[in-house]
Amino acid sequence: MKYLIAAFVTLLIASSSAFSDGPQTNHTRIKRQFSLGSIPIVLTNNGLTTLVDLVVKAGLAEALSGPGPFTVFAPINNAFTTVDPSILNAILSDITALRKVIAYHVVESTLPAALFKNELTPLSASGENLRVNVYDSGDAKTVTINGALKIRTLEATNGIIHVINKVLIPEPESNIIEVLEKKGNFTTLLTALAVAGLTTTIQNAGPFTLFAPTDDAFRSLPAGTLDSLITNREELKKVLLSHVASGTLYKRGLSSGLVPVIAGGNVKAAVGFNGAMFGNAQMIETDLFASNGVIHVINSVILHSVGQTPKVVFNQPSKAVDNQPTKPPVNQQKTRVARNIASILNENGLTTLADLLVKAGLVNVLSQQGPFTLFAPTNDAFNAVDSVTLNALLQDVNLLKRVLTYHVVPSAIPPVSIKNELVTNSLAGESLRINEYNNRKVVTINGALRLKALEAENGIVYVIDEVLIPDNNKSIVKVLETKGKFTTLMTALVVSGLKNHLDSAGPFTLFAPSDDAFKALPAGVLNSLFTNPSELKKVLLSHVIPTTVYSRGLSSGHLNLARGGKVAVTVSQSGVKISNASIIKADLAAANGVIHVINNLI
Repeated sequence: MKYLIAAFVTLLIASSSAFSDGPQTNHTRIKRQFSLGSIPIVLTNNGLTTLVDLVVKAGLAEALSGPGPFTVFAPINNAFTTVDPSILNAILSDITALRKVIAYHVVESTLPAALFKNELTPLSASGENLRVNVYDSGDAKTVTINGALKIRTLEATNGIIHVINKVLIPEPESNIIEVLEKKGNFTTLLTALAVAGLTTTIQNAGPFTLFAPTDDAFRSLPAGTLDSLITNREELKKVLLSHVASGTLYKRGLSSGLVPVIAGGNVKAAVGFNGAMFGNAQMIETDLFASNGVIHVINSVILHSVGQTPKVVFNQPSKAVDNQPTKPPVNQQKTRVARNIASILNENGLTTLADLLVKAGLVNVLSQQGPFTLFAPTNDAFNAVDSVTLNALLQDVNLLKRVLTYHVVPSAIPPVSIKNELVTNSLAGESLRINEYNNRKVVTINGALRLKALEAENGIVYVIDEVLIPDNNKSIVKVLETKGKFTTLMTALVVSGLKNHLDSAGPFTLFAPSDDAFKALPAGVLNSLFTNPSELKKVLLSHVIPTTVYSRGLSSGHLNLARGGKVAVTVSQSGVKISNASIIKADLAAANGVIHVINNLI
């Protein structure tokens, strides 16, 4: 559990009001249901009484009546009757567990339906991610939250309520491999994934939909079939990848027809009132949630797919809709090269990276089937790395491997799948953040500019102008503490009550005044602010943008502040100014955003 549920009420009230002087209104307004009131009142007025009773029992009614804004995913009354009785009784008899379950249905910001996009993963108040999926259902779109169907939307004075048809049960965050291990009836599948060399990909990449044959399914194969597959690694890999689709396809997102699989080709799905079939296999358990996708348990092994598709299967479900353009901008058209990733680096002048991959022993990895996404620094980018860092990389192969694998994602991310604030796990196990600016014309990866894209048989290469150093796993607060030049700012964040929010929420852009900037304030100003936390909070929030804006995304104009209102940005040959302050150091990456150091308070 990522947050102490015992302190949940305090956290919820503090963080929900931290970045707003009132509810946000810059979204499409939703048709009102009954008269508006706070979230508990609207829930009661719309008959969602079981949830209201549990909110009261957990002592959270006051928190959800606070200023917010909140988003609540509210199960209908009947949804609680379908929860396994032993699980429901355990929750009802343990207030801490009940609070955690309710918190898992709450997001501490406003998420109107207009902002829903496929594979959105908002952070719940319990500290675990939720997954929103949007599927094309013909004339309408089907929206699910962890597979639960969104039925309707209600508006409250302090947030949004999305009514759903299931109760969401938080479990320890587990990837697909970990879920299979916990279930206990996938020993053969886990062994096969290891033999085929797919465990790491299925564990760290995604999102994926896995149609998982049980141990009994493997036992029912004709005599000798499994032994033959185990001794033929490439054939085994093809069979296993016939069970994997790119993207998260909950049962609500499946319809009768062909499902593209990563092995290439398609597998026929049949969905009806009596259940669902995948190929010749029946789905005997559906919608097992994982941190990187979903699992459907099947009772037979799919030995082949039908039809042909390109070898590179991009990271999108066939029926999913994410409102992205279907073609990349003209200045980002991909150069098609029918070679594997390792082969095309030298052909495109990326010789330094190619040499380092050889030195690190990673060429064979990037020559495999994949698919992979490689963020490839130019030769000039490596030349710009300071000599101390570069020498350390050249002398330590393990360190070099870590840096190079930080540039690799073990799945294909084509330009059409890129969206602002996309966070993806690298092969090194640490996350990368992709941002879009200027109507998708500017794309950055941890602030590095994407220059062009090259397509390979086993993935895609994005050429970038900087070397990525795996050091962005600290929150904004932790980065400030590490740097040591922000003692006054850290004290101010504590006094104003903003420290926890900047430590755990986001993403944010912080324009961080140095200690010298605070010292330059007129006499008495700082002491006056410290004795007035409310005013101090307003001043500090004039330095926070509620999204990630790397320096490549800054242009002359205005940025929306977290406190409301705007701040002026001036970009010129002499540098970048935020209101009256100059950026003196840019692009300090953090796990929940980015920091730009400034020389004055705004």
